[in-house]
Amino acid sequence: MTKHVRQASKQRGVALITALVIMAIAATIAAAMHWQGSLDTRRTATLIQGDQAMEYALGAEAWAEQILRRDITDPKNTQHTINLGQDWAAQLPPLPVEGGQITGHIEDMQGRFNLDLLQGQAGQSTQGYFGQFQRLLTALNLDPNIAYAVSDWVNPGTVSGNQFGAKDDFYTRLQPPYLTADAPMTSVSELQLVKGVSPEVYAALAPYICAVPVNIAPAQGSNAAGWLNVNTAPGLLIATLAQGITEDQAQQVVGERGTQGITQSQFNGIIKIPGSGAQPVFTSSYFLLTVTAQIGSTHVTMYSLLQSSGSNVTSIRRTFGTL
Repeated sequence: MTKHVRQASKQRGVALITALVIMAIAATIAAAMHWQGSLDTRRTATLIQGDQAMEYALGAEAWAEQILRRDITDPKNTQHTINLGQDWAAQLPPLPVEGGQITGHIEDMQGRFNLDLLQGQAGQSTQGYFGQFQRLLTALNLDPNIAYAVSDWVNPGTVSGNQFGAKDDFYTRLQPPYLTADAPMTSVSELQLVKGVSPEVYAALAPYICAVPVNIAPAQGSNAAGWLNVNTAPGLLIATLAQGITEDQAQQVVGERGTQGITQSQFNGIIKIPGSGAQPVFTSSYFLLTVTAQIGSTHVTMYSLLQSSGSNVTSIRRTFGTL
């Protein structure tokens, strides 16, 4: 009798352990299914929010194009200038949308120095855009010889024309090695790959530079055609247009233009640019829209390079997350 009781007790113990194991497995499977279901739900929500944010960003781009088109064709703008008093330059507060908000602003790329205009300017240390870039570097207390390395980066060829420049023989010795672009920059962040451009140098230059691949024919008797819009550029950049422009003259231009802009004759009354200098302009054709759409916990940041041609404004380059 005792033996049968012992066996029955042992069987009940085994059954209890088996039941506990099955319950544990079932609980683990249930938890895994719940986790997977929650993950799938979250993933789906993120995809939906991302698509929604993308559509809002593209809608903001269409809105920016409309604002620029309106400012450019404004009949009151008889001088056809682009200036900081126009609607495109206004800083708007965050715009609420269903499930989140949109923030964004437009910048005039012709209010910055265009690195891609160094193409074809190698060795012209006191003329055109090469000289202007050297003066910008000097104004920021940076090494002006960096201009040679940047010129080598955007110009074709295998041999540097200056001891301060750099071609493939320099970059292939780095870790990791890479090659020069030998072409205009497609992103201003590309500058960080160039010899002599440390994170500190890049941070100092970033507010004053852009990279817009564009061909500009020189004006007659000049080494460089106009790019910099003096109606939107900071005084520091205006002072780099030619050798000898003082800070006081540049600030006088900034004060004279106010928010409504300055004309060619008004500018010439303050500063006269020699033929060897970088010629100023008073309108712009290239703008950068930066827009961030936040929907729920999803953020989409889009950078759109807009080009105006007459009354037509279109996006010619879009990037997401980085310039």
